[in-house]
Amino acid sequence: MRYNHSSLIVIILFLFTSINYSQTDQSLIKNGAPNIFVDCDLCDMDFVKEQIAIVNYVRDRKDADIHILFTSQRTAAGGTEYKLYFIGQNMFANMDDTLEYSTNQTDTRDQSRIKMVDALKKGLVRYIARTKASDQMNISFAKPETKEGEQKDDWNFWYFKMGINGNFSGQDNYKYNYFNGSIAANRSTEDLKLSFKINASYNENVYTYDDGVSKTDIISLSRYQSFKTYVVKAIDSNWSWGVWAGLSSSTYSNIDFEAWASPGIEYNVFPYSVSNEKQLRIDYKLRHGYFKYGQETIYFKTKEDLWSQSLELNLSLVRPWGTISIGTEGANVLTDFNLYELSVSGSVSLNLFRGFSLNFYGGYSKIRNQISLPRAGATLEEVLTQRRQLETQYSYWGGFGVSYSFGSIYNNIVNPRFGSEGGTTMIISY
Repeated sequence: MRYNHSSLIVIILFLFTSINYSQTDQSLIKNGAPNIFVDCDLCDMDFVKEQIAIVNYVRDRKDADIHILFTSQRTAAGGTEYKLYFIGQNMFANMDDTLEYSTNQTDTRDQSRIKMVDALKKGLVRYIARTKASDQMNISFAKPETKEGEQKDDWNFWYFKMGINGNFSGQDNYKYNYFNGSIAANRSTEDLKLSFKINASYNENVYTYDDGVSKTDIISLSRYQSFKTYVVKAIDSNWSWGVWAGLSSSTYSNIDFEAWASPGIEYNVFPYSVSNEKQLRIDYKLRHGYFKYGQETIYFKTKEDLWSQSLELNLSLVRPWGTISIGTEGANVLTDFNLYELSVSGSVSLNLFRGFSLNFYGGYSKIRNQISLPRAGATLEEVLTQRRQLETQYSYWGGFGVSYSFGSIYNNIVNPRFGSEGGTTMIISY
């Protein structure tokens, strides 16, 4: 199909005029309503805008009268506790607030987002009440229920989780099968944590090589089983102690059987009560392990007992301008300080200026403690299929992202048509 130049100009002018006309419709901007910025990556913002249509949503925190920052951490029963920090700006300067709500492990996506919207509504009341938009706000209170006696937990704070998952794929010259199963039991109160978990996995890859004369199957098979448990007890608002123990086996790591136990102590520079905002934790653990290897190791061992120790430092900060997380850890075998590992990792997400954000993560480990490596080494097939742990002096990883957006500061519109791929596509041939 061919278009002449005059037809192309008409089409472009028509589209430009339509888009420009739609942009002049300012009816979706609420006069007298506060501008809010919801700082939450996992929130269903279309649902929020539909349920709370009384405010203006903006795309950048610096354009907002209220910056709402979400933080979260796992609860004892496998759910999530959220903290919402309402940070007042412009007309609400120095008018801050904090709200909390929790979701259960069994909550559906719809139940979780309803709880989120309910918390947002509660937090916004005091701000909207001071604007012209307060005329559109209705407040109601449910009649309190009368109950006799205290509510009791029939499970005494224990929760259990069982699961099995798997996936498979294939084609003419490749097959893949993976299965994993786990059973976990956990109990947590404000000053005590208990956990038990059994896990097993099976991973099989089959590669078929066809040289035109014959076919050869290369099979990569790995198995892993483990049992882990721990008890963690609070000492005060900054100190805790704990004991960890476990049994495991791994074909990848050349371990037929491992049994270990590890007492440890932790100091948090900041009180645990503000862990959603900031943490600076120092952990020390002493560990004893018994190892039985599948093949003789590079240190001529088929089994051995080892004592080791580790020291870990973790810093985590959540602020309106972004988040920072940095961790470093050192571990060594007590009988041979030449067997050690040092690692450092971190992630940063920054909102540097209007519309511009930067995030990156990375880490590096210096490795000198691969005590279970088989002396026979790895075959070419095991190297190519990554079926065996290989000798290395270090490992590293990393990534980054930069984004910049500009244009209208408002973000009130909800348009679900054609999902996230709606728009205009023009294909012109000459």
